[in-house]
Amino acid sequence: MLPSFTLRPAQLADIEEIARVQVETWRTTYKGIMPDELLANLTVESRLEIWRGPLSNPDSPSIIYVAEADGQIIGFAAGGPERSGHALYKVEIYAIYLLQAYQGRGIGRALMQAVVGRLIDKGFTAMLIWVAAKNPATHFYAALGGQPFASKTESFGGGEVEEIAYGYDDISKILADSK
Repeated sequence: MLPSFTLRPAQLADIEEIARVQVETWRTTYKGIMPDELLANLTVESRLEIWRGPLSNPDSPSIIYVAEADGQIIGFAAGGPERSGHALYKVEIYAIYLLQAYQGRGIGRALMQAVVGRLIDKGFTAMLIWVAAKNPATHFYAALGGQPFASKTESFGGGEVEEIAYGYDDISKILADSK
């Protein structure tokens, strides 16, 4: 049985909580993956501008959902147009972050399904997501049907991080168990 939580589209008023969740999850998930100095210097303020644009623009193509439990935002997922011009994957998941205490309970899946449902409503059928290769949650992306198809190295705070792209050729399959 899933813990009690609700999902809803994010609003501009959620910006600080979204930034807080991102900072907290980066510090727990990426410890030993991202440079220690980068994680130590992350602040909510530094993340606000990332989310202000899509949350303050009603015409933004970004789709952002939050998960709440006990009146607090505990996670979020964001997706929208794919950023590199990929031939097959026209949309991507930009971020999916869930506080560590709530992981492994189906909330991440529900967040992904909420964003994917909106992408399907907009006529998309395939997507991708880039994930740190050493992310302990890579099994999550595979369990949702993602297939690794590319890798790249990105610079983060003076360190190099290998990332893997997971492709989803039929995103409707992600919704299959939500009905």
